[in-house]
Amino acid sequence: MRTSAVQKWFAPVLLLVLLVTPLVTDRYVQYVLNLVIIYVIVGIGLNLLLGYAGQFAFAHAALMGIGAYTAALLVYRLHVSFWIALPAAGIVATIIGSLGALPALRMKRVYLALVTLAFAELIQWVLIHWKWLTYGTDGVKLRAPEFFGISMHGDHRMFYLLLILAVVLYVVGKRIVESRIGRAFVAIRENEIVAQCNGISVARTKGLVFALSAFYAGIGGALFAVTLGFIVPESFGMFQLVIHFSIVVIGGLISMYGSVLGALLLTTLPELLRGFQSLQEIIFGVLLMVFILLMPAGLAGLGKRKGWLPQEILSRNWRALRDELPATATADTTTDDTSARALTTHDRAAPPVATKPIQ
Repeated sequence: MRTSAVQKWFAPVLLLVLLVTPLVTDRYVQYVLNLVIIYVIVGIGLNLLLGYAGQFAFAHAALMGIGAYTAALLVYRLHVSFWIALPAAGIVATIIGSLGALPALRMKRVYLALVTLAFAELIQWVLIHWKWLTYGTDGVKLRAPEFFGISMHGDHRMFYLLLILAVVLYVVGKRIVESRIGRAFVAIRENEIVAQCNGISVARTKGLVFALSAFYAGIGGALFAVTLGFIVPESFGMFQLVIHFSIVVIGGLISMYGSVLGALLLTTLPELLRGFQSLQEIIFGVLLMVFILLMPAGLAGLGKRKGWLPQEILSRNWRALRDELPATATADTTTDDTSARALTTHDRAAPPVATKPIQ
């Protein structure tokens, strides 16, 4: 009873705490919380691709960079409104990210990882050397957006925008994984041949999950750019990729809760280790190995085993199905027993039928 009460009130209490957080935090703490929300969005996108669909693609940080540069260049060079640049960043990242589905049709696991990693390095090279477009290592500035004439300058004001977008994208992602599409993702991850035999279009489903993941990365990149106010290509390099993978692995693969928990831990950890810059990547690597070997389900799996988090099932109506299961199971068992007895009686009474061999 106590566990169910915790699960019931956890989300409303957390949302209430988040709403009043800007009233009691200073600028630095608020900045870190804003980064946590951005990485929740990015983590959900990667979890759809890596966790649910099982596609080992290493271009997520590059797609985040594409979204960030799309929004920044539209605002800085073309003076486009941020509210137009934000969806444009997601769309551009989706178009480019969908290209990652092409090698995924013929490659798996290590080979797909190598191809997408090469793609990510190519994007990094373009961001650095196409100075006529991206300004290279000089970076791009991005001014704070305005909402009905009110400037969103400052981390405290940006927090509510980030929170609204994160909640919307979380709900959308949760609805996707609980739908037929989400079950198709999992089927492809388990066995592509079996999924195809069950009527699932592997090519179309892979293209969809790559596009969804890229859209989340692009939106996260645009929000990352406006939160920092200044971006450079180095912000979307290999270390950024390590953070993304650490979020979904340590938080928990195949779990929406895992994306939230992983983002909370992996965003605050570098700030706590700011005095040990040379050890950050080593600590991230050790954490990854520990969780992969000892806690493969991540923090979300631990929370579910302890009863702190509810179980995640790939069906929206699973509670109704669970409530009806005992009665249905009893009826089915009775029917099966009756049928079995009737079949046994019929087999005993019926004489063998002689058959003529086919000439």
